[in-house]
Amino acid sequence: MITIISSTNRNNARSEAVALQYFQILQEKGAESKFFSLGSLPSNFFHPEMYKTTGPEMQAIIDEFIIPSEIFVFIIPEYNGSYPGILKTFLDTIPPKFFREKKAGIIGVSDGHAGNLRGEEHLTGVLHYLRLMVHYAQPKLSDIDKMLDDQGRIVDERGLRLLNDHAEKMMRF
Repeated sequence: MITIISSTNRNNARSEAVALQYFQILQEKGAESKFFSLGSLPSNFFHPEMYKTTGPEMQAIIDEFIIPSEIFVFIIPEYNGSYPGILKTFLDTIPPKFFREKKAGIIGVSDGHAGNLRGEEHLTGVLHYLRLMVHYAQPKLSDIDKMLDDQGRIVDERGLRLLNDHAEKMMRF
């Protein structure tokens, strides 16, 4: 099972459009996969006890998207030279045992020229700490606005090739 995680809770995020398109690519290739957006986190997700006690809504997310997955693909937008804080908070609230010895892929999304290279590096360090094996291929979708059509779908040939190649690598990982 591959879980694609749209790694922001911002409304109408371009990275979520990319994540949904990546999910569709996996589905078309026949991969068993699920899609989860951090925008779907419960409104009571962030509270002082979240590091000690898992509420029923959060437990349902863990049971559906984390425990059964062997591979996670994080689509990460660039926020202040890294990845969104909501992703770090999300990872911090999940017991590390549910990530150990699993695998991860990362795709960076950015308006800039580096495609969130620093964010990919930062997230790789955190995922290694959680004992996830991170795939070496980490596409960087730079100048994202130039890759998207009016519906928010990647139509850029290079961007489509990067998503398809990465999806195939994750299926073999």
